[in-house]
Amino acid sequence: MKITFVLPGLSRVPIGGYKVVYQYATSFAECGNEVTIVHVENIAYKNKNLKSLLRNCLIKSHIWGKKNIEWFDFNKSVNVKFVTNLDEKSLPEADAIIATSWETAEPVYSLPKKYGKKFYFIQHYEIQHGHKAEVDETWKLPMTNIVIATWLKNIGVELGTTCKVVKNFVDSKEYYLTQNVEKRKPSISMLYHEEEWKGSKDGIKVLNNVLKDFPDIEIRMFGVPERPQNLDSRILYFQNCKPEKLREEVYNETSIFLFTSHSEGWGLTATEAMACGNALVSTKNGGVLDFGIENETALLSDIKDIESLTKNVEKLIVNDALRNRLQSSCVKLVSSLTLENSTKQFLSIISKDNEKC
Repeated sequence: MKITFVLPGLSRVPIGGYKVVYQYATSFAECGNEVTIVHVENIAYKNKNLKSLLRNCLIKSHIWGKKNIEWFDFNKSVNVKFVTNLDEKSLPEADAIIATSWETAEPVYSLPKKYGKKFYFIQHYEIQHGHKAEVDETWKLPMTNIVIATWLKNIGVELGTTCKVVKNFVDSKEYYLTQNVEKRKPSISMLYHEEEWKGSKDGIKVLNNVLKDFPDIEIRMFGVPERPQNLDSRILYFQNCKPEKLREEVYNETSIFLFTSHSEGWGLTATEAMACGNALVSTKNGGVLDFGIENETALLSDIKDIESLTKNVEKLIVNDALRNRLQSSCVKLVSSLTLENSTKQFLSIISKDNEKC
């Protein structure tokens, strides 16, 4: 099959949703499909500034290319394109074309049939920055909606539309157990993100509370931005980690992953940490409910409940048996979330829908 993914512009730093698309594109290509990823710079509601004008110039000059995405290793057979606008000149004819964000949904839906059967890959309920009415309308377009988590399927039901679930995965070649869970001392890892809805400020409050009660606890925080100002000096910070470094020096060196997001489509870092042997302390943020099972793989709290999150982290610090049990359950559960299984499900949906055309 010929398959096209349409992404809203380029990210030169790691973004979970982009990485998932890139991983699927690579996996689809390895299954013998002809795959193209089209990055569209000019999309609705995107601010036009000097930076975007420069990007348009780089695209038109053919300077912008696959080499600019240094954080992902593409399969050589995947065609990666950068265009200023989504039009017929910028796209190959295909059997399936997949919108990957609410901004790309309407433009993809409006394309002629020769560019493929229309699919909408939904990785979040993208209302964090407003535009709820516009986002909701994209879910109702007559395309095949594919969502990554059960809570997103339930959103679709509320909106009166049907969604097919293909759960996210953990790349077992990148994230796996290298340190025995029972030999690890109590220790904490956490993602730092500057977006308010990611809940990092809440997480730092929790960590500060824990440090008051357990001043010698080891904490390893990681993220793309520079180290946060006023972060306690006892907290180690890892910036722009490659997967190997994240696996070896963060996830496999800790036993508890703190996940304080206010809303998540899925929660890639949480499942990565679980695959590497971390018990999960999390908010009830949506996506987590597919893998964060209370008292089996996780201890869960309400959004922004600093007191409860602190209590749950400290519960795992002092209770070795509970922590070890959750760690082992996390590894077992995440082992079933494979790229191979998700690829088969995704391709099955695409191929069946094309057979009906």
